[in-house]
Amino acid sequence: MPATHSKAVPEKKPETANKLRKWKKKSRYAKTEEQRLKAEQMIRIHTPKEKKEVPKKKELTEDQLLDQMIRENKKLRKNPEFIKQQEQAELKRQHLDRERQLTREKIKGDAKERKEQEEKEKEKQLEGYKLYKQDEATLNEHMNSHKELLTEFSEKTGVMETLLEKHKGNKKKAKKDYKSQTTEMCRFFEYVICKISKEKEIPYDDAKTLYYDNVCNTMEQNVSKDSLKQLMASL
Repeated sequence: MPATHSKAVPEKKPETANKLRKWKKKSRYAKTEEQRLKAEQMIRIHTPKEKKEVPKKKELTEDQLLDQMIRENKKLRKNPEFIKQQEQAELKRQHLDRERQLTREKIKGDAKERKEQEEKEKEKQLEGYKLYKQDEATLNEHMNSHKELLTEFSEKTGVMETLLEKHKGNKKKAKKDYKSQTTEMCRFFEYVICKISKEKEIPYDDAKTLYYDNVCNTMEQNVSKDSLKQLMASL
């Protein structure tokens, strides 16, 4: 069987990478109106767009910037929304100022009230101290008068001799015991006189005279044998 020879297939030309050049060529060799329009459309698509240069922003001087700010500020002041915000901010500021003012007034008022209270308390303490000193002076006067009466009684009855005998000649202990008993008796006298004055509703001096008369009568009855303690027990 005789050998057959196949017809060689022509190689396809590689497609150009330059699309714009390709479509320009097709536009030149277009045979129909449709081919021409198609080529022109593709040329427009593949034609690089020119970049528009953005003009540089002109730098303003300090005076120009200031004028611009003034103009913008004037416009802003006429803006209803800005006016509303400013009014709200002003109301808030006034409210805060009022709160701060009330707080300051309260602090000052509390401090003033506290100071006045402290001054009143000091005056009260001072008045109380004065009354105490007066009462103390009166009490000391009363106690001294009672002590005079008891000293007279002690001398008549020889109380110190009795106490020296009790403490076996120890003068220090005898004097201490005598002083203790005398102080106790003075307080007892004062208590009884005040009680008589209150119960009988008579002045202190009248109650004192009444009580002293009773004490003197008791002294005369016990002058030879009783001590201060015996006198208090008998009263």
